[in-house]
Amino acid sequence: MHPKTLVQRSTHVAKKLTFALIVTLAFFLLAEGALALFQLGEQAAQTDALAGFSNQHPLFVPEPSSTDANRLQTATNKLVWFNDQTFTAKKPAGVRRIFCVGGSTTFGRPYDDATSFCGWLREFLPLADDRVRWEVINAGGVSYASYRVASVMDELAAYDPDLFIVYTGQNEFLERRTYAGIFSQPEAQRNLTAALSRTRTFNALKQLLRPEQPSSDKQTPAVKGLSGEVNEMLNHTVGPADYHRDDQWHDDVLRHFEANLHRMSNTAKQSGAEILFIVPASNEKDCSPFKSELDPNTSKSEQDRFYSAFATRSSLPDKDRKSLLQELRSREPGFADVQYELGKIHWNAGQSDQAKSAFQQAINHDVCPLRATTQIQSKVRSAATANNIATVDFDKRLRQLCQQEYAHTILGEEYFLDHVHPTIQTHQKLALWILDVLQEDDLIAKNPIKSADIDQVNRSVLANIDDQEQGVALRNLAKVLHWSGKFSEAAPRAQDALARLPDDPESLLILADCTNQTSHGDLDQLEEAVAIYDQLLDAAPMYSRAYLPFGELLFDLKQYERAETVLSVAVLALAPDSPNQTRAQYFLGVTY
Repeated sequence: MHPKTLVQRSTHVAKKLTFALIVTLAFFLLAEGALALFQLGEQAAQTDALAGFSNQHPLFVPEPSSTDANRLQTATNKLVWFNDQTFTAKKPAGVRRIFCVGGSTTFGRPYDDATSFCGWLREFLPLADDRVRWEVINAGGVSYASYRVASVMDELAAYDPDLFIVYTGQNEFLERRTYAGIFSQPEAQRNLTAALSRTRTFNALKQLLRPEQPSSDKQTPAVKGLSGEVNEMLNHTVGPADYHRDDQWHDDVLRHFEANLHRMSNTAKQSGAEILFIVPASNEKDCSPFKSELDPNTSKSEQDRFYSAFATRSSLPDKDRKSLLQELRSREPGFADVQYELGKIHWNAGQSDQAKSAFQQAINHDVCPLRATTQIQSKVRSAATANNIATVDFDKRLRQLCQQEYAHTILGEEYFLDHVHPTIQTHQKLALWILDVLQEDDLIAKNPIKSADIDQVNRSVLANIDDQEQGVALRNLAKVLHWSGKFSEAAPRAQDALARLPDDPESLLILADCTNQTSHGDLDQLEEAVAIYDQLLDAAPMYSRAYLPFGELLFDLKQYERAETVLSVAVLALAPDSPNQTRAQYFLGVTY
């Protein structure tokens, strides 16, 4: 073909394509305008291309008791997960507004906002920068993972934020959801789908071709299994029974987490606010893994040999136990309990480097990962770097403090009440570190806070703590740890609760059972458990839940006459058709 003819044909094709593109674009704009005019094709109440919970209700609603329609308050139906907070939808002049978002650490669990890092920050900010009036609003949601935190940020972006402080990463594996192959799509395709999902035309076509079924729990095709509010797997089982090793799901969760961090950064940027990420920290030394499992590809016979060998460890001398655990780790490095117990052995021997490595592997291989893994921490750091975001590396700073105070860098009960929730004083440290970073990044004035002022704030905050409320919070924490089978960790929290709620029957019941469960046949400890049950029933003789476990303990100790008396009361007190009634009848019969 003649070159001139070829050029003419190419020009003709280019003109046709350009014309077609213009017509298509014009049609699209007309369609968008028409749909907007008739309020059709609006996007569902979610902007995450990977997760949907379109029946999400707003976190803040007009304050019912106020005549000012501008005042907002935490919605009543959200108070299970969030602190009660109030503020005005339109930010007053001279105010700088900070929203703290994240999970239960941001909330202040097991306590509340007053002793959270948000509460401490609210007290310290006027001392560091008194040029403006500060509003610190605690929007941390218990059990909220990053995809829910990002959705909360979408709502808060409409309320004139100046700064978002984000502490997330501990709850990513709480809710079961499936990703339906979304990550197998090329990134460009995922980005195009996400962009199209924000248009009315796309949503109108989607609603026409795939109408929503009436349901209280809508789902997107991408990620299934998310309800409008948190629905942890842990709520439906005794202990973490529903958790199993699933490397593909684990990797997908990490990718989703990374995408949510970038989404949060974009939300802040689009609202004109700054954003600060906090790298999460966890209790590694004094919290055992929640669940361990062997590789599912391991043969049944090999699994039997492994579990049989592992079961003998407690009866071995320290040296032999260490050798056995090292041999088991070489066979199955992903078995979290082996890693943790080796960490304890190294720790007791003063081998801190080996202990730290083993403890971190125990967290990384926990089948029920309720503590941020090193991969989660790395994602926060890298997302902050990629988006040029200010960062408080809580994990790093806490280790530096630990080195100064205890001459090691392994985090434990010195700073945490349980697996992830900091003590009140650790929350205070985090608030001061946040102030350091805000000053370093010129986000607030660089006025140093005097030690005397810190002491004054400390006295003021602690003086306002209600001992009874704190005792209930510690009791609830002990209940969660006891439910998950972490008896050694539940007992101290039950004792803490009893220091504030003397003779509280529920705390005594937890403490008695933990003492029994951790006795390993030690007679002195078993007698201690009996004494705790006696104290419980002296204080609350009508507390029916105590009689069956107390009767069983007396039976095991062969104190049959006392067991008969206690079990007889259990039979009378328990519901006739309950499984515990059957159990009480059985033990009473054997006692006779």
